[in-house]
Amino acid sequence: MSRSGLRRALLVVLTVLLVTVGARALRSAASDHLVIERAEHGESVSVTIDVKPVSTQGTAAVSQDVLFDESFSVREGGRLALNLGSENVTVRTVSGTRARVTVEGRGRDAASEFERRRFSARASGGDLTVRTNPPRQRWSGRRDASFQVTIEIPRRYSADLDLGSGNVEVGSLTGDLRVDVGSGNVTVEDVNGDEVVLDTGSGTVRARALRGDVRIDTGSGSVHVDRVEGSLLVDTGSGSVNVGTVDGRTNVDTGSGSVEMTLVSAASSEVSTGSGSVTMRLPRAAGFDVQMGGGSVRIDDALRFSGDRERDEARGRLNGGGPTLRVSTGSGAIRLIAG
Repeated sequence: MSRSGLRRALLVVLTVLLVTVGARALRSAASDHLVIERAEHGESVSVTIDVKPVSTQGTAAVSQDVLFDESFSVREGGRLALNLGSENVTVRTVSGTRARVTVEGRGRDAASEFERRRFSARASGGDLTVRTNPPRQRWSGRRDASFQVTIEIPRRYSADLDLGSGNVEVGSLTGDLRVDVGSGNVTVEDVNGDEVVLDTGSGTVRARALRGDVRIDTGSGSVHVDRVEGSLLVDTGSGSVNVGTVDGRTNVDTGSGSVEMTLVSAASSEVSTGSGSVTMRLPRAAGFDVQMGGGSVRIDDALRFSGDRERDEARGRLNGGGPTLRVSTGSGAIRLIAG
């Protein structure tokens, strides 16, 4: 029945009911009100009821159902092993030795797709394993389903995350971290481990407050890193690289994209881009042996360069020399700034 037809039917029912109690129902000219009149003790009493249909346009909400929610007993110093297909994943830490895994599904096909994926989570020996079977299985056909996987683990824990596609977020972890995503963005903050490895085939990597040996690899996508205490290796096929501060040996290589980086100590560093500019901020008093070549080379006088310099290359020393600093661009300006 149409909306207007349903309204007419309701008015008929109301009219019949009111007549049985001695009242009279009158439609207004605008057809949006029902006027009820009834004589009581010789006086006429009238009440107007708004029967205008209520628009539901724009009120539909996207439902998100909890499809899995279980807690596990683990131990500090354990390891999370995750192997999934196409989900968004958030890993956060909590106090204590309990872990929790929650899966929320969105879309009309979420429940059936979740069952088809055979999602499982189990704890053994203090470690936690989360996976689908088979792993990295993609959704069949054009199904209306998306999933958010949220995992809570102790702060002192290691994590090995393997994901076919989807975004990954990890925060406040004391332990080694490895993230491998076929396609998706990676966001990491406050990780303290011997090794931090972030790898995505296509997507943006954002990392902040990392301690340890850090390696970041993207096939295509920009890299934004801030506050690295330890060595840093960045390799991206195509995308810009922005490093806020790094205290340790640094190696940055991008096929195409600009590079901006700040060093806070004198350590061996190498920066290379096939196409793009390079801007480096160095400690004012730090000494380096420099080798640079690109579209143009500029060095702040405050860095006290000595050696051979031409418009597009320079070889010599900063502040008397020290660790080696190599910078090369296929076509792009190179600038060294005193920080």
